[in-house]
Amino acid sequence: MQVLVIGNGNHSKKRVLPALEKIKFVENIVIADKNIKNKKKINSSLEIRNFDKELQNNDKYDLIIIATPPYNHKSSLLDAVNKSNNILVEKPISNDMNFVFGDMLKDLKKEKNIFESLMYLHHPVLQHVKELIKKHNIKKISSEFTVPHLPDNKYIYKKDLGGGSLFDQGIYPLSLALELSNNSKKIDHIEINNSDKYEVDLGGNIQMNINKNIRYFGKWGLGQDYKNSLELKDNDGKEFQIDFIFSKPDNLNSKIQITSNETISEIEVGKFDQFQIMYEDILRSDFTKFEYSNYKNLIERYDLIHELLKMVH
Repeated sequence: MQVLVIGNGNHSKKRVLPALEKIKFVENIVIADKNIKNKKKINSSLEIRNFDKELQNNDKYDLIIIATPPYNHKSSLLDAVNKSNNILVEKPISNDMNFVFGDMLKDLKKEKNIFESLMYLHHPVLQHVKELIKKHNIKKISSEFTVPHLPDNKYIYKKDLGGGSLFDQGIYPLSLALELSNNSKKIDHIEINNSDKYEVDLGGNIQMNINKNIRYFGKWGLGQDYKNSLELKDNDGKEFQIDFIFSKPDNLNSKIQITSNETISEIEVGKFDQFQIMYEDILRSDFTKFEYSNYKNLIERYDLIHELLKMVH
């Protein structure tokens, strides 16, 4: 299989390319970068092409991965849309809400498999979480994704470049709320933390009811202590704690800690590269099997984001 990766920044080098190289049935990986001077790569066998010249040739790919900063997602997608039927865009699919809700993306989705990357939804630990919710009388779910300031990601502090914590961290707890709900949800409280120092939001939280009887709390933030967790509580006081629910190092042995009547036990899940799992799932499976990738779910996700964005502006 042939894969084109658009973008050769740190995310591509640290996450995307190493994961693709682990997949045996990926025969060829090409990198396209507008900044052709960005020659550094993880493997000398990988070819880096100029993005504009790449668009002019007749090469076709089984999958295109757009791994550029968010403000380039829309333009990269539109430029490269004819080179593959399957295009995976790093979250967010676009920070242009007119594009997200407009006819252009809707029409493209009818012809192509275009969706955004939410790699944690492919990790085996999430299936364990869903099983726990089915088997136990879960009454409360809390998720949190906060990170320290990121000096190397300057775009994240620029409003016109699609920065802010909502698109970078917030999309995870928000998408998880929708993933765990069964179309029964009611938002009670949403909050965005604006910044006097920066021109973007630095965090927020949401409180909502899902599945009629489960209380969901989601929190995200930029410029805070690192937290990346999910906690479930049932009606009997039993707690299930999962660390690194959204983003996980490859060498981390994922586990679920269970606390009940001061007794602690664990469910071992194992070590996984969630990017590798996601790419393998996508390349091996029918794209329509992933509900989060269809147009209805995409719009539902961005309806929630748009509601929060209205508070920012």
